[in-house]
Amino acid sequence: MTESPPSEKRPRLIRRKRGLEVEQPSTMVGWVRGMIAAPAVLSILWPAILLVVGYAAWQTWGAKYVAVTYHGIDPQKISVTSPPEYVRTDIVDVVYTETAMKDMSLLDKQVSAKVASAFASHPWVQRVVGVRKKANGRLDVRLNYRLPVAMVYVDDPKTGPGFLVVDGEGTLLPSDFAPSETDHYLHIIVPGAYHTGGLGSPFGDTRVHSAALLARLLAPHRIELKLKSIGVHGDLRQNPIVQLEIANEDGERWFWGSPPGEEVAGELPATMKLQAMLAGVPTGSDLRQVQLQP
Repeated sequence: MTESPPSEKRPRLIRRKRGLEVEQPSTMVGWVRGMIAAPAVLSILWPAILLVVGYAAWQTWGAKYVAVTYHGIDPQKISVTSPPEYVRTDIVDVVYTETAMKDMSLLDKQVSAKVASAFASHPWVQRVVGVRKKANGRLDVRLNYRLPVAMVYVDDPKTGPGFLVVDGEGTLLPSDFAPSETDHYLHIIVPGAYHTGGLGSPFGDTRVHSAALLARLLAPHRIELKLKSIGVHGDLRQNPIVQLEIANEDGERWFWGSPPGEEVAGELPATMKLQAMLAGVPTGSDLRQVQLQP
């Protein structure tokens, strides 16, 4: 039942008391004394009276206090796992603004699951590890963040050429980077590449996804090997498995072959190809069948 505002309650309460005799304090005291002096059988009424009075007090003040204190979620009381330096947005503010968190109640038994779902929608969030309710309406949200590993070169017919950011699974990430920062990541060069998904979704191009898998493997060694870009080699109509090649800062190349985990029969696994590169295999080598020195 919808509770009337205080401004509507007061007139009705006053009218209900009009014409009634108001008991004086002395009368009330006498009544209480009479109850105390009443036969013992009447004493069994006391627990019932206390229960009724307690229930009325809860309905009048307690329930209202709890509803006001715990109905909504205060964004100032939400703490999340500290994001990496490359995340330049306020995760809590964005999630609270763009989802229905302001309409959630901490008294809802499903509130933890709903909060987790809200944070999982953010493109920088790879996984919500857990949500814990704490005292005073606080929420502790543990997050795993996505890691950018490459910049995909695209030539937008409307805005011109530029780069889009992806993680190691080819998920499209926010482009919160300065132009100079694009040189801190591997470049994926795929002719005609353009995304079909939104932020936090797969890029939408098999060639880009395959190159992103390789970028995730090579990213920790980018500086050591002076790597610059990953490109596509060959025609997918002739080979359904994307074939990749790697270029260094001098434009010299290695032929990598199939994406990590998709090697064909007789092809070296990705870990052995990387080992060969770290061992100094010369550029121009075909890493699919390179011979490792003992």
